[in-house]
Amino acid sequence: MDVDPFVAAEPSADGSELLVTLGSGRSVRVVPTVPVPGVLRLRSAGTGTGRRSDDSPMLVPLEEHPATLTRTPDGVEISGPEVRAHWDAGVADGVVQGLRFGTFARFASPEADTLPHPAGYRPATDGQPAGWLETVRLAPDAAVYGGGESYQGINLRGRRRQLRNTEQNRDGGRDSAYLNIPLLWSDAGWGLFAPTGAQVVADIGATHSEALLLRIDGEDLDLFLIAGDAPTVLARYLALTGRPRTLPEWAFGVWMSRSSYFTADEVVETVDALRRADCPVDVVHVDEWLDQRVLDDPTWSTEADRSRFPEGWARRLAERGVRLSLWINPYVRRESPLGRELAARGHLVRDARGEPVAVADKASASLIDFTHPEAREWWCERLAATLRTEHNAAVLADFGEEIPDDAVFAAGYLGADWHNTYGLIYQDTVHEAGRRARGGDFVAISRSGTAGSQRDPAHWAGDLPSTWSGMVSTLRAVLSMALSGCSVVTHDAGGYWTPASYHRAEELRATMTPDAVETDVDPELYARWAQWAAFSALTRFHGVGRREPIAYPEPFASAAIAACRLRKRMRRYLVASAESAVGGLPLVWPMPLAFPGDRAARDAWDQYLLGSDVLVAPLLEPGGARRLWVPEGEWTGLVGCPTLTGPGWREVRCDIEQFPAYVRAERGPGAVLS
Repeated sequence: MDVDPFVAAEPSADGSELLVTLGSGRSVRVVPTVPVPGVLRLRSAGTGTGRRSDDSPMLVPLEEHPATLTRTPDGVEISGPEVRAHWDAGVADGVVQGLRFGTFARFASPEADTLPHPAGYRPATDGQPAGWLETVRLAPDAAVYGGGESYQGINLRGRRRQLRNTEQNRDGGRDSAYLNIPLLWSDAGWGLFAPTGAQVVADIGATHSEALLLRIDGEDLDLFLIAGDAPTVLARYLALTGRPRTLPEWAFGVWMSRSSYFTADEVVETVDALRRADCPVDVVHVDEWLDQRVLDDPTWSTEADRSRFPEGWARRLAERGVRLSLWINPYVRRESPLGRELAARGHLVRDARGEPVAVADKASASLIDFTHPEAREWWCERLAATLRTEHNAAVLADFGEEIPDDAVFAAGYLGADWHNTYGLIYQDTVHEAGRRARGGDFVAISRSGTAGSQRDPAHWAGDLPSTWSGMVSTLRAVLSMALSGCSVVTHDAGGYWTPASYHRAEELRATMTPDAVETDVDPELYARWAQWAAFSALTRFHGVGRREPIAYPEPFASAAIAACRLRKRMRRYLVASAESAVGGLPLVWPMPLAFPGDRAARDAWDQYLLGSDVLVAPLLEPGGARRLWVPEGEWTGLVGCPTLTGPGWREVRCDIEQFPAYVRAERGPGAVLS
């Protein structure tokens, strides 16, 4: 890869810009600002011909404070509120310059000469867009986090991540994800954020063990350098991209779902059966409510099937104190009557020829163009009208990942540049519809997204297998999203599918026969997943097989029902924790975030704090045994486990009615359970 490296820099005559010289002799004007104390923004001034990141929906309005540039004997000092950085002077042609900001340090010559990709500009070539590369020295024992969803673990060091939203096709454990965030940070005390929807590739010690190589596609450079420990870096990132809005209290109850209930009567009868078993349920979700088979045709091309869901049927749920959630997505079947109508109006994303572009992995589907004001307004009002008519308080906002590179948006953006951004603008439109129809009494759970998506919680970890390894992949995804600033992340309790149950689900769509869905999860796995779900940011059961606790044999059914009852008692604690989160930080705190700088805590990757006082260590293997790290002090078991004292590693073995969840002893169970 040919890269034109940074070789010299000096302040402009008026001191407002850095005049950076590349190895080719080309000069680039870089504007340094401090939008948030402790954050340095480096942005090229008019180098490219495309849309600038000022337009990025990832960012909230920022008050940019010009940085002060001061010549030094060996370069330029860049300073501002809680910022003191240094861009080294050039000393000879071809020498790659260093850049230092706190513990952040760019690889510079002579060490940069050993890297495959030095810092600088990468010209466009056939099949490869222009872009920028930054390099960061990795301290010998430093870990790196962020990047959005990751099914392979929270510490990204030693891996090469392609931060490009991808439909996972129900797989777990792979190094790709539905939701990617161009934020990387290290427990060494630095973070990097590139506000782009284009592809970002991060080689995090995979090619060179001591170097992070960040490749950002696009002609314009825009990079935020963030200083601080783990909570500070994430809080400053959220100040740039937006803090989460508050969820209504009922969202922290129990969500019950399967893919799918097929009639209104089936939904109501299921709620009644759960109530007879004294199993709480606050929200019921329905996938197959449209006059089409959405498992086979994942678009929103029709309206409600009134033969199965008569108008006003949700009032029967409301009488029982249960809210309704419905499935939606931003696609339309191109050859449907609605698809042809929207194409004629120009409301669909197009290709270079002006024809509606196909979704990358669904040839028959096209996308609503949310950058087209009339299209966005039409779709927003369509959803708002649905909320008013169907009386649903929530939606599962599915899909939005596979945007083709050759897509052309009405606002002039290209699919390659806005691949990840589409999920965010789709999500923004969903929440605007919810505000119109229901004010604050609305929740959307989304699968795709990127930086800024945390403003409108919640998200879920996607369609993972109903296996023990699927649960491990799900936990990795939930925790990595939390370490990327996602405030509320949930998952399908019980997992989404098995091959047999998915095949059965496809068969059932031919008849939509009520009460024909069967159980498909190993009972012990189901109970352990239900217990974990009770101690997650949101508790949501879902999958192509039955997910109601009453469908499973004893003692596993009772364990799952007990978990749902416990969840009901925790609601006040969860609401208070979400509202009091400093700087909008996530409700789930993985150990590197909760105990920054503690090496033992860092190694305890598979546990977390829920709020500030509850330690959760999900059981990830059959048999009920696990090893967990206990923070300093005494921790009282909330689900039958004895008190543990830390700090240190402890072994626990849990019967099926027990689960490793603990509260700080000085706070006591009363602080969590009401």
